[in-house]
Amino acid sequence: MSLRSSVVASACAIVTVVAGAAVAAPASASATLAAPQVRVNQVGYPTNGPKVAFVMLARPVTAVSFEVTTPYGVAYRGTSAADVGSWNAAYRAVYQLSFSGLDTPGQYQVRVLSPAAAVSPAFTIGTGAQLYGQLVDNAVRYFTSERDGPDVVGSVLGRQPANLTDESAYVYADPAYDSNDNLLGTLKKIGGPVDVAGGWFDAGGGYEKFAYTASYADALMLIAARALSNKRGPGSYPALQPEAAFGLQWITKLWNPVLKVLYAQVGIGNGSASNTIQGDYNFWFLPQAEDQLNVSPGGNPGPTAYFVKYRPVFEAAPPGKPVSPDLAGRFAADFALGAQLDASSDPAQAQHLLSLARGVYAMAKTTDVGQIVTAFPHDYYPGTEWKSDMAWGAAEIALADEATRAPAPRLSADLATAARWARAYIAQGHPADGDTFNLYDNGAVAEAELLQAMQQAGTDPIAPGALLSDMAAQLRTGEDWAKGDPFALGTQLGPQDASPHAFGLFITDALYQKYGGSAAFESFAQQQLNFALGANAWGSSFVVGAGTVFPHCMQSEVANLAGSLTGSGDLQLGATTDGPSSIANFTGLGTVSGMRACSAGQFAPFNNATAGYEDNVVSWPSVEPADDYTAASLFAFALAGNQGSGLG
Repeated sequence: MSLRSSVVASACAIVTVVAGAAVAAPASASATLAAPQVRVNQVGYPTNGPKVAFVMLARPVTAVSFEVTTPYGVAYRGTSAADVGSWNAAYRAVYQLSFSGLDTPGQYQVRVLSPAAAVSPAFTIGTGAQLYGQLVDNAVRYFTSERDGPDVVGSVLGRQPANLTDESAYVYADPAYDSNDNLLGTLKKIGGPVDVAGGWFDAGGGYEKFAYTASYADALMLIAARALSNKRGPGSYPALQPEAAFGLQWITKLWNPVLKVLYAQVGIGNGSASNTIQGDYNFWFLPQAEDQLNVSPGGNPGPTAYFVKYRPVFEAAPPGKPVSPDLAGRFAADFALGAQLDASSDPAQAQHLLSLARGVYAMAKTTDVGQIVTAFPHDYYPGTEWKSDMAWGAAEIALADEATRAPAPRLSADLATAARWARAYIAQGHPADGDTFNLYDNGAVAEAELLQAMQQAGTDPIAPGALLSDMAAQLRTGEDWAKGDPFALGTQLGPQDASPHAFGLFITDALYQKYGGSAAFESFAQQQLNFALGANAWGSSFVVGAGTVFPHCMQSEVANLAGSLTGSGDLQLGATTDGPSSIANFTGLGTVSGMRACSAGQFAPFNNATAGYEDNVVSWPSVEPADDYTAASLFAFALAGNQGSGLG
């Protein structure tokens, strides 16, 4: 639940940019009151679902009068006295505007009439497929834009083959880091060469590749692809399964079933404090430039980019030794999902992938676990939870058993294993200040997949009600967080990853309802989607290409150097960013040589003491896209776009 470390997304802290400096001062009798602002889900609202907008006002009023209009006239009139709280010194009242009674498809705007006039961006009311179908395709395109290795798609942001040296990379002992996440000492070669070419870059501000994030992202894509594999026409997303397969191909390279070794990372972000060893964050260029660096053969003496061109590979554990359970569980889930997809078309490949799933799962270290392996340094992704990963892996193996018609005793044993780890996960509880579904906690999806496996098998090694109750507990945790936020964000605003948690809560509710849960959380879950797509204090969507206002100036090397900086033209469509972040995270941000300066929007007046937002290439806390963020939005859009048709 911690925010990813600043060193992940910010290359070098050189130029200071403070996001919170421009927070509006309190209005005085002689000062002009802040103009009203209307916030909506800029993509739109489902025809038969809840519909809520917000208006931010300088001070409380008795009631707000508003209309919802089409290009042809007024479609809905309403008033609201629902003051849901003060936002900052300039906006001391936020009113919720409900128009759920409007269910006619079309294009709309919310117009506030009194106490002062204000109008929202345009949005759509329509079916899930109409609202979110294109956004699934955009998210798939984002992953295509982040491909590494020889198999790239040149039509997407002019991508060229990159990091071809990964085809013959060397393995190094796990590195040591100081308290600022700078590399200590030198890297010691211990093995190789190994072929780790391909896969996706982890995030926009660097080109490293991590097993922890890639396995999570690919699993969500594979689940969506499995659910849609037999669908044709609108909502079929033909590029989804091939892109998920591309990700799985790289995951397969990271697990050597003969040596029983799992490779956890390719490349380093931070080098040494003295720059005698440089890392990826020392540079800002297109990925193919890493192959063109002129470096000294041994990486010494003096400042060198040797390990940027010839990227080191790090192991999750020595060959033959137990593997960190988070990685073992996620890899098992990936392989088993691949087996499910191949079961009908390529039974031999399905059996091979299922064998890989069983092999890596059996290597999980589940006693005396200590600090789990996520990334080097661990601060990049400070995960701690792993029981959900073990439940997820076993649930997918059970589903693969069913798809490949495994013997009944085998299926029964695998379901029992999944149930055992689900109980262990549930026993941890979900406190009011706890985490919900995201990169660091996979419980909701693990429980949903186990529910599906049990329904298909016709046996319940754990009571379905126990799994549904735990999913509900996670949604209640989100509701507890939302009580303190006028825009009802279901996670802690500031230190948390805002948009992926919002998407995660929508996913949790969609799966909860699919497997028998009530609609009690539907309005709350819809607001999580609304928040990520514009119904927030800043009035910005956090997904490129979704809505009217979205990031133009991401901290993405590919987008910054190969794409448009204006919000139109050639964009890194589908890229999902974090959104608002703690004000403290915006101090000490800096430029890197080669970075194209870019800033868009005027968001500072909407910051408060807790969180700020900037659309600026240096502002990694707000606008660095990442694989785990985008995988969550992709899965949420797939669920929202196909509700009632087998996925959601």
